[in-house]
Amino acid sequence: MNTDNTDEPMDPIEAHSPQQPKPVEQVGPLQLRVMHYIWKHGPSTVQSVMNALNADPSSRPLAYTTFLTVMRNLARRNLLEQKKTAQRSHMFSPTVGEDEYKSAFIRQVFRDYFNNDAAQLWRYLDHPEHAKT
Repeated sequence: MNTDNTDEPMDPIEAHSPQQPKPVEQVGPLQLRVMHYIWKHGPSTVQSVMNALNADPSSRPLAYTTFLTVMRNLARRNLLEQKKTAQRSHMFSPTVGEDEYKSAFIRQVFRDYFNNDAAQLWRYLDHPEHAKT
């Protein structure tokens, strides 16, 4: 229900966020796996992320330098924060929570792909092969 005394219906997704959010950085598959790990386990070193993700039998093992590059790129994009530890390693922490990231990402998709039109979104979800964009 719209409570701002206007006749315009309130947007169902934007209703929970009165400010226009800044654009969300879309991340690739490996970056997302790293983010999921850090969201679940908290601040982590490159070594701990590498060990955990390389233990997954459904994906091929990757080098330490690959994970280091991915995590530094996420830090440059302000999705992770990088801090030096006393042991000459770096600890990476998320700068945004998982729910906050997902919510902002979904709002951006809603805006950018469905022009804030809930009916268009529902048509697409019900029958993507017939949805008009």
